[in-house]
Amino acid sequence: MNLVEAMQARHSVRMYTDEPVEEAVLDVLRSEIDAINQESGLRLQLGSGLEDAFCGYETHYGRFKEAHNAAVILGGQAATARQDIPLQLKVGYYGERLLLRMVQMGLSTSWVVLDDTAEGWWDLLPDEQAIWLVTFGHASRIIGKHRSKPMEELCRIEGGVPMPEWFRKGMEAAMLAPSSLGKQPFTFVLHEDGTVSTELADELFAAVGAGCARYHFEIGAGVDVQWRAAL
Repeated sequence: MNLVEAMQARHSVRMYTDEPVEEAVLDVLRSEIDAINQESGLRLQLGSGLEDAFCGYETHYGRFKEAHNAAVILGGQAATARQDIPLQLKVGYYGERLLLRMVQMGLSTSWVVLDDTAEGWWDLLPDEQAIWLVTFGHASRIIGKHRSKPMEELCRIEGGVPMPEWFRKGMEAAMLAPSSLGKQPFTFVLHEDGTVSTELADELFAAVGAGCARYHFEIGAGVDVQWRAAL
């Protein structure tokens, strides 16, 4: 399964079976996390075979069943503060990279945000907390389909030129990205100089959702996208 196929196959799943994830699959995910941590400067950790991936903490929305496996993204309060947009974008971008790797390995997944997580199965540095989780495992059922706003509501082309094929493919992939409550809180703008910028809507965790969409866009476009703001 390539990454575009993984995007198409991805659905948010909250109901899992108790079937364990194979150790060989976990090894692949650990290697991916090591690469992400080195490249991004974020701190991700993997937990498997857990009694409760959430350690009893409440999630923002949605009820989960048999959530025994997760990757956690650690950070300070800034990782959920709306004013720290670059960090939120990075959380979404690299978290989605890991999530799609999980899908490639035949697993089902879901993004989860947690509050007030001082203790858990994760190892914290001083002043850190667990902020985002990506649950994974074998789905007991998959319900739902991809819904999206029209492409023209999610992008803009400056200069009145036709949309390039690479940009169209990038947008098709971005439209498959997850976002909080499915709001798709981003607009990708193609400027006359060929660079691309991101505009955010005033929605919950908008920059995290835009980071997910940015990773999708790059994979779908299949070219070296020139972003006006680097991660």
